[in-house]
Amino acid sequence: MVKTYPKGNLAAKIRLLRNVKILFSEVIFGTPGKRCEGSGLCRIYTVTGAKRLNPHSRRVPVILLINSKGSLGLRLSKNDLSEDLYRELFQGPSFFMEEQFLLPKYFARKLDITQYKVPAGAYPLQTRGNWLDIVF
Repeated sequence: MVKTYPKGNLAAKIRLLRNVKILFSEVIFGTPGKRCEGSGLCRIYTVTGAKRLNPHSRRVPVILLINSKGSLGLRLSKNDLSEDLYRELFQGPSFFMEEQFLLPKYFARKLDITQYKVPAGAYPLQTRGNWLDIVF
């Protein structure tokens, strides 16, 4: 079954599979230790929570998911990225995490997992049309 989920600029056709959990979110890409500069996941917000924040050039709407194998993934649209952010973080074959990232408890609970830690390292970056997918 395929459903379309519209959320602001983010509209995604997602093939719904059993045991796949999704959550619409907004991520600030960067490194926490470098005030959200650099490469990685700096902060994550609910869509509602992000509306109360001032705009940030590195904050991007994403679909956060736990796939059927239990891995955390992000899906984002190239249309939501500035040219500079795309060139800096998403032009190559891998997405680099300079520091580990611990998924906040709220998001883990909503995705029906106890916790999720993304270690520092390189993760394959897949392009599917206008979408970029990262699986950690």
